[in-house]
Amino acid sequence: MKNKYDELVNKFVDNELNSNELNQVEELVKSDDNFKLTLSSHKYVHENLYDIPEKTAPYYTTEHIMRRIVEKVSDKYKKSYFFRGIVTTLVCILITFLFMLFFYGSNLEVTQESSKITDYIKVYTKPGINYIHKIVISDMFKTVSGLFSFIVLLGFYFSFNSYKELKKRLKQL
Repeated sequence: MKNKYDELVNKFVDNELNSNELNQVEELVKSDDNFKLTLSSHKYVHENLYDIPEKTAPYYTTEHIMRRIVEKVSDKYKKSYFFRGIVTTLVCILITFLFMLFFYGSNLEVTQESSKITDYIKVYTKPGINYIHKIVISDMFKTVSGLFSFIVLLGFYFSFNSYKELKKRLKQL
């Protein structure tokens, strides 16, 4: 929890107080024992901080830490790489299907004679298929599905690219 006088104490230790704040510190030292204790402990730490000898870490410490980070990151992405491949394949299949439907679906001709069962199916499914066909060939559906496909592909690109960039940066370190 932050004390209400922490900023004032820090400014005092760093010699950044203006005259009003300096007067406030003097009054608090006289009237508040907790403030006086806090101020003296901060001054003690600040004065003695520079007397602590510096120790350097062993040379291999950074390499060891980076190797462990790379292992954890690569394990995480290896687990989801298969799933990403499946989703990418399904999206490619969907895009191919939509492409074929948009550009070739409206030009298909029926060249074979149909039997009675297919005539029966055509009679009852023709209104629904016509309605779906009108929706699919509409410019609005093409635009929306094209934008959706673009957003999905862009999302996959950035997820794969960010993984490759992260891996490259970790190797550089």
